[in-house]
Amino acid sequence: MIPNVHRLLLQSTALLLIGTAPAVAAPADPASPQAKAGAVEGGDIVVTAQHREERLDKVGITIDAFDGNRLREEGATSVRDLTMYTPNLAVHLPFGENSYPSITLRGMSADNFNESAPQTTGVYVDGIYQSSSPMLAFQMFDQERVEVLKGPQGTLYGRNTTAGAVNFISRQPSFTPNGYAQIDFGRYNYLNVEAAIGGPLVGDTLAGRIATKVVRQWDGPQTDRSGGDHYGQIRTAFFRGSLLFTDNDGLRITVTGHGGVDRSDTWPFTSVAALVPAGQPNAGQICPQFLAGDIAGANANCVDVSGYHKQTKSVHDNPRSLYGRHDNSTYGVVGQIDYSFGAVRLTSVTGYDHLKRREGLDEDGGANVVTDTIRGSTVDQFSQELRLASDDDGAALTWIAGAYYSWDRLTGNPIFSSDFRDWFGGAVADYSKLSTRTGAIFGQLDYRLTPTLKLTGGLRQTWVGRDFTYRSVFTPTGGTGATTFAGSNKLNQSDWSGRIALDYTPSDQVLIYANISRGFDAGTFNSYFLGSQAALQPTRQERVTAYELGIKASVAPGVRIEAAAFYNRWTDIIVTAIENRTGVNAPYLTNGKGADIAGGELKLALRPVRRLSIDAGASYTYQKLDTLRQQNLFGTIVDLAGGRLANSPEWTLNGSARYAAPVGRYTVTPSIDVKYESRSQRDLLNTKILQTPPHALLNARLMIEDGAGWQGSLWVRNLTDIRYVAEAYQVVSGGYAGLVYNLPRTYGISLSRSF
Repeated sequence: MIPNVHRLLLQSTALLLIGTAPAVAAPADPASPQAKAGAVEGGDIVVTAQHREERLDKVGITIDAFDGNRLREEGATSVRDLTMYTPNLAVHLPFGENSYPSITLRGMSADNFNESAPQTTGVYVDGIYQSSSPMLAFQMFDQERVEVLKGPQGTLYGRNTTAGAVNFISRQPSFTPNGYAQIDFGRYNYLNVEAAIGGPLVGDTLAGRIATKVVRQWDGPQTDRSGGDHYGQIRTAFFRGSLLFTDNDGLRITVTGHGGVDRSDTWPFTSVAALVPAGQPNAGQICPQFLAGDIAGANANCVDVSGYHKQTKSVHDNPRSLYGRHDNSTYGVVGQIDYSFGAVRLTSVTGYDHLKRREGLDEDGGANVVTDTIRGSTVDQFSQELRLASDDDGAALTWIAGAYYSWDRLTGNPIFSSDFRDWFGGAVADYSKLSTRTGAIFGQLDYRLTPTLKLTGGLRQTWVGRDFTYRSVFTPTGGTGATTFAGSNKLNQSDWSGRIALDYTPSDQVLIYANISRGFDAGTFNSYFLGSQAALQPTRQERVTAYELGIKASVAPGVRIEAAAFYNRWTDIIVTAIENRTGVNAPYLTNGKGADIAGGELKLALRPVRRLSIDAGASYTYQKLDTLRQQNLFGTIVDLAGGRLANSPEWTLNGSARYAAPVGRYTVTPSIDVKYESRSQRDLLNTKILQTPPHALLNARLMIEDGAGWQGSLWVRNLTDIRYVAEAYQVVSGGYAGLVYNLPRTYGISLSRSF
């Protein structure tokens, strides 16, 4: 273990021991997004992170839980909005706003834009794993709660949860009539309309619920300098319908159908030229302004591979050549059966999802196109899980066992522009199909050794098989001498995941927990730039072994802390590297040797006086790469040993404060939220121009409620209107980098009615 990790764990252990003194419980305050998560009488929080209902403060896992109603009031619509409240969580959008997210949890993320590559954080919607990155671009609405589980979750959740898991749990039908309607207006002609209603349909045996969300934005923050059009328009619509049947004698069946469409703009890139112009010394080499991270200087003095200067003058301008737009549609169904007999509960979860995706991307962000593409893909997935679990939470021994099977199929067909044809001297037509089958068996035991000490052990065995086929046709300009490359490959891998944990509860207000867990992600195939057999080779599976020590404690009336320290040994990391496998430098998935990741998290909840709530969080992540050889901007192979991983800030800070003031028969609540991230890099080479600088985002809201269900709000996001490079990538062969800036300040008004 690295020396710094020893010191970090020792310091964290000292902090945990301080918290073991008896303390008085601090009741949860409904003003906090986390405090209302599954709130029950007494202010406790109930989660189902381990497939059974448990009080959050009694679960020996680091979990951030959020109440769906509060997230809706705060305007949270996607997993990225959770970063405002969650230490050590960062979410990046590789292709800008309106694109699918890449999640970084505790310094671990998928460093790629390849659809076939797995995420390190598994995302589950109503218990169904989302197998492909584009499936994560859904919007949250009518949620019961959201749970963020940190650390490997392989025992109960399976592969692709090496960093953790995020559970989105939609609101289920109830036999008590309830619902809401909400409308939001905002800057750039933004309109959001959402509503839900549910209640009994047939006595006390059948209930239903329907929910919908429609978003329309007619303008956007970027302007086409050549035509005056605005980029950033949003056109989405989603729906969900659920039925609940119960015989009131142990049987409960829930069926949920969902669907949606997205016709929003794809986010345009701000392009930065990278090459010294012809006629100058070192022509065609990387220009010094680009290396120094000088965006304005690079665009004024450098060119791309076609010899063009970039025309962008500000972060709001984009001289587009392709009007990019999503043409995405999705639908699916989830069925869950729960049956209790005696002290045992049987659960069956079945799901099917379909996604059809077609997106136009102006990838060079300029009028002189190099790599305009239309990315087309289709995802189909099916999964079935069966679980048996003890149904007596008061017993000394509780257990859960199950089996899992899934298949998914990803097909891709990117279409490249005519300028791409000119670049390579011909037309390229690609087609790929990746089929995956997964099977697993798992079990976990919890045994209470003493009234204050509990031992947990879990194990999962997983089998993964992938079949990959690829076909590429290259037709030279002129239409003669077409070259076809077709190939296929398979991989079959198996591995185990597991967890052993010890929970110590010296008092009802304190939980100290220690975990050792193991997880893995299966290997995969590249889905782009596959013009040779070498490019068809799969990656190896990656593994992580994690150690964690944590505490959850109410240390005084109105004061609650949660702290955790962790160390992860990550091996055979699947990363993106610039390689020449087909005669052209291109990004490929490959394996690095490994990395050491260590850090700590601290959360503090204060209720100093009635109606005032203050929540704060902080995290630190240390990273050290093993030997990893990669080609740099000059085509030289360098060793990145000792460096940091991409998309992982060293520090994150977050805080929120709100005060619910009674004014006559109304309650007026001003609130403010802030999030800080330290500098992070977008590639393993730590290219300066691709870095996201340190930044802080500030949101504010003023809400008024009448106590009868009516609620109105004035809100502003990015109050200080800070602008920074949020996403970036480089195309060495094209001689440019593509940058995406964060959203500018937005503001608006919301009105809702709940019953």
